[in-house]
Amino acid sequence: MSLLLLPACSGKSANDNTDPNKLPGVNNNDVGTPVPGGIYRLAAVADAPSLDPLKESSVATHAAVGLVYSKLIDYKIGPDVPFGTNDLEGDLATSWDTSTDGLTWTFHLRQGVKFQNIDPVNGREFTSADVICTMDAIKARGQQRGDISMINTWTAPDKYTVTMKLGAPYPDLAYKFAGNFLWMLPCEGTQEKFDLLTKAIGTGPFRITKWVKDRERVYAKNPNYYVPGKPYMDGIDVVVIPDTTAQAAALRTKKLDAVATVQDLASVQALVKSNPNIFVTKEMQYAPFMVYMNQAVKPFDDLRVRQAVSMAIDREGMIANLRPGGKISGPVTPLVTGALAPDEVKSLQPFDPAKAKQLLAAAGVPNGFEVKMLVTNGYGDTVLREAQWVQQDLQKVGIKVTLDTQDYVTYFTKSFAGKEYALGAGLQTPWLTADDMLVSQYYSKGTRNWFNINDPALDKMIFDARSQTDATKRATADKDISRYIIKNVSNPLNLYLYEAFVLYGGYMHGIHPQPEYGSRHLINVWMDKDAPGRSPSS
Repeated sequence: MSLLLLPACSGKSANDNTDPNKLPGVNNNDVGTPVPGGIYRLAAVADAPSLDPLKESSVATHAAVGLVYSKLIDYKIGPDVPFGTNDLEGDLATSWDTSTDGLTWTFHLRQGVKFQNIDPVNGREFTSADVICTMDAIKARGQQRGDISMINTWTAPDKYTVTMKLGAPYPDLAYKFAGNFLWMLPCEGTQEKFDLLTKAIGTGPFRITKWVKDRERVYAKNPNYYVPGKPYMDGIDVVVIPDTTAQAAALRTKKLDAVATVQDLASVQALVKSNPNIFVTKEMQYAPFMVYMNQAVKPFDDLRVRQAVSMAIDREGMIANLRPGGKISGPVTPLVTGALAPDEVKSLQPFDPAKAKQLLAAAGVPNGFEVKMLVTNGYGDTVLREAQWVQQDLQKVGIKVTLDTQDYVTYFTKSFAGKEYALGAGLQTPWLTADDMLVSQYYSKGTRNWFNINDPALDKMIFDARSQTDATKRATADKDISRYIIKNVSNPLNLYLYEAFVLYGGYMHGIHPQPEYGSRHLINVWMDKDAPGRSPSS
């Protein structure tokens, strides 16, 4: 995956006690005084299907435009902020407040923020009108409309204030605006004065100057970014290189500044041996590896078959053999408040092939069945190996799986989102709150319920929990929902979160991201004076 798709941090983490000094390579991430300039050179396994954040829920799209657009609120960034923090800070909003009854939220906008100086927006000021345009567009046609479904109305009392009225209290609203999808767009974009599919004009730290589909995206520093002196780097070049070996070779020969596709320690050590000036990070990722089923397709309409699939898969074996580390996951991933502990998840959905065979027999398929499993090469080689492991585990209980490997765009926008599959495996969005995961995937009308789940009792549990104002009671309710899903739905199966290596040239500094898609942390990244990215021929 691209570094814009797979963030990692320098070792200061709330979720991983790994001492970065014990990893191979150098550890000079925070050494020195920032030096402006240079081009950051990255690789992506697959390109964005389009640049339209209203149309696409794909990580590739939101990672691409996250450098261009801004949000009202974002997760806090900085060298002393642990990866996966729950602390928020203003982005386009300087502050926000909530009424006593929790039904009115008021956002106070940053004054003097300018859009990038690109026609037809032409560097004008960002105002509350743009927030209203964005919200209206999301409600009308946005794939992220579920993220604002709790808001009844939004108004702009003045140029720098936006007021939102809710139908019921929703304490996590600020986290919704800090999440992966609620970018603030100019009215010119939502009103189709330019094509959001192919053009992005925002208030963010970088602007796109060139996009050759499936080959390259070129970004230049936004000289009018609202943070004085930021970003440090002059630009970012993202090239599409699907092959892990080719990416590793490019890092070794200093044609790339970072690689996130090399995921076995032996290969990492070999790279460092060939080029000792490599900075290696390892971090628990928030995007789970999952196996999922289309409940409208037989035999996956039968709960017993879905439970059999779950019990046939050796999650711990996969982590031990295919990843540097990981944590067993339930419906809510284990780094998020309201998740079940991994030990409880293992007890509720154990690895038990014998029981899986019994369930298949009870469901009327004692000899198993044949099925295609949807996968993509767009997540890199390790995810394909994970799919092959699942294929072999299912074979052992009689489910004969053929892998249907598709390019990323076809996989994500047509087959998965179009529900044109029976069984699938891949990565899922790294949602950062329990409600994000539950209402998007498990609610019968969820915008990411591409599994045909329809359970009225589950719907009620989800909406009862999301309006709970007491944080402890809400977390307890979310855990009860996960238990219900494991017992009564068993789909999709978030198998685990995994640790991932990211390798940087040792001349890169200030690398302290967060797991959301936007990569705003890149405003603080800089490179040495002699870094390859400063060479005219780089």
